[in-house]
Amino acid sequence: MVVNIDNEVLAKEVINPSPQRLLQELLANSVIKQKVDTFLNEMTQKRICKHSLFVCQGEYSAVSFSKADQITWIGTAGATTCHIVVIHDNDTVALAHIDSPNSVDSTIENMISGMGHELSLYVVGGFSEEKMTSYSISSCLLEYFYLSEKHFNIQLWCTLDLNTKFSDELSFPILTDVAFRLEDRSLHNVIFDYRGPELELRSLLRQDSAQDFNIFDRETCLIEIPYVEFEMDPRYRGAASAPDNFLLSRCSTSPHCEPDYFCQDMRNFFLFIATKDSNMVFGPNKEPMIYKMDNDGVWVRQNNN
Repeated sequence: MVVNIDNEVLAKEVINPSPQRLLQELLANSVIKQKVDTFLNEMTQKRICKHSLFVCQGEYSAVSFSKADQITWIGTAGATTCHIVVIHDNDTVALAHIDSPNSVDSTIENMISGMGHELSLYVVGGFSEEKMTSYSISSCLLEYFYLSEKHFNIQLWCTLDLNTKFSDELSFPILTDVAFRLEDRSLHNVIFDYRGPELELRSLLRQDSAQDFNIFDRETCLIEIPYVEFEMDPRYRGAASAPDNFLLSRCSTSPHCEPDYFCQDMRNFFLFIATKDSNMVFGPNKEPMIYKMDNDGVWVRQNNN
């Protein structure tokens, strides 16, 4: 049960601390604050389009440093109340985009499966908001790390108050889009120009899954999107042309601070389920979609049905 901050054990003088106490101690830690300040002061947003593995909301993926092939980056975007978790040892880096406290334990357990005992940890996302969704996820994450048999060495923890700015009396997250660069094992604030492949289909898979899931095979470096049975539902056609205020009020936990692409992503998703079915998407053989990154860093489908 060890969570380290620059070789200092978190809450080492407290016996059986509550999750709330742990989080309070962490957010008040001067070293943690300094790490966040350094990251925010030095960050310049990098634009990413190619050579990247994009992890959608409700997904996790892991990449082997020695088998990454054409992959330079692993990252995600649009985390407002969601949390981005990056964990690595000397062989593998794993990243998750967690949107619910209910999926924390299973997701982290899957992320660290096969990793060593000493792990580097980055947690970004969530901010100070009235619904307390961010707080619940942060608290569950820290409790898991504290109770784990592995040792987690915190490199960055930028959540809640540490990830909050204010404008016109409203709170906003500071960091929402990050990526880990495999070459030098560093975390960066980024802008993703490409968030695929198959963004709408992966969003549909998330709706059908109670837990976060993984579509990337670290051994083969292939994206494999499993077959899912679904029927066309024309009832959603109206939502595909709905105004922004409707989509934000119905589809967001933090409508005032969603990224510019949020509403269009939702329209694309509703249009997808209103006009597509599983046969149209996967073909009659019901095989999973397989994508491989080519030498130009672009994901290319390998099995067109």
